[in-house]
Amino acid sequence: MDADHAGHKLNCRQASRLLSLACERPLDESERQALRRHLDACLMCRNFESQLEFLRTAARRLADAP
Repeated sequence: MDADHAGHKLNCRQASRLLSLACERPLDESERQALRRHLDACLMCRNFESQLEFLRTAARRLADAP
């Protein structure tokens, strides 16, 4: 985790960056915890997380289609 996330609350920009990054690599424990705390309190970022998951699922289905 970089210094921006260590030991304080994430803002929405930082949270969305981590959500996107999680598509590319596993988040470390401190990143996951900070993101979870933010998502617990932020409806907009939970919606963004849902949208990313929808897009990931759709992309997988398209890739698996004959």
